[in-house]
Amino acid sequence: MPFSNPGSPTPSGSGLSQAQLARARSYSYRLFSELFLQGVTAVSLPYLQQIPDLTAVLPIPFNADSAAASHHELFQFNLFPYESFFLGDDGLVGGEVTAVVNQHYVQLGFQTAVTNNQADHLGHELACLAFLVAQEAEAWEADQPAEASDGQTRQQVFLQNHLLRWAPTCLLAIQQQADPFFARLAEVTLDLLLAHADVLAADSATPPNFLPPAPNILAQDKTGFKEIVHFLLLPALSGISLSRDNIGQLARQFALPRGFGSRETMLLNLMRTAVQYDALPPLLTALQDTCRRWQTSYQALIDQHGQTALFIQPWQARAAATEQMVIELMASSIAE
Repeated sequence: MPFSNPGSPTPSGSGLSQAQLARARSYSYRLFSELFLQGVTAVSLPYLQQIPDLTAVLPIPFNADSAAASHHELFQFNLFPYESFFLGDDGLVGGEVTAVVNQHYVQLGFQTAVTNNQADHLGHELACLAFLVAQEAEAWEADQPAEASDGQTRQQVFLQNHLLRWAPTCLLAIQQQADPFFARLAEVTLDLLLAHADVLAADSATPPNFLPPAPNILAQDKTGFKEIVHFLLLPALSGISLSRDNIGQLARQFALPRGFGSRETMLLNLMRTAVQYDALPPLLTALQDTCRRWQTSYQALIDQHGQTALFIQPWQARAAATEQMVIELMASSIAE
């Protein structure tokens, strides 16, 4: 797939014409889309090497098999970069959220060769945004400012109905993982995405409530570790994201066994063994610290990107509520 020259991944303020700026954004989104979907490949490597921020964290020498394994490890076992996963209350990929994304693709004229249950992957949504920005660039190049303005409106609608609602949390989660390349890619992508959204969002209205209702699980009589773990592992409810590696780090921090299996199984085993080893209070303190770090990360985005802060604040509020839940749990005698 040809990318052409992506230029700077953050081209705003560079003195480019409107057409050049749109082209630069489109190329960057296309390249980042492929990287999130496929990892670093022999095809994308030459274009990637034109971005110093990303070249600096590339493994040297490049090995296609190792790159594919790293991508698989991160996005098949640790993080699930799907809108349905981050906005759902069931921890599943697909369903109604994905169907809506597919419908919007059709309405926008964006054609993908993906199955229906994969359409809401971060990479595909970035590819759709690249498509929309390319249309804007073509309008500027044809001296059609009205068409270019319409293109910007379509970008704004797509951002506000999809990427802005969940991608910041997903990209922050990727930044917390051990893979230095994807951590940096997530940082660069988030900067580009929010800076672009800020430019388009001057007249945007307050977004509707896009997160599902979060239950007060500690007020429920039958709440135990299983229910608490389920809550913590649903980003839309807890406001945080915990990968297998994050859970493993907690286990190593307190020298606790956590077993294998799903994230839910691992975290549940970790909490149960923490009780057996009298390590539950420090484990809960570590979870509280995790909630605070997420709140700090959200606040940094709010401070830097005021126009899109309304999409970040609900996530920050969820993380704050989860911290309070953990504090209450520390003071309670919940046990199975």
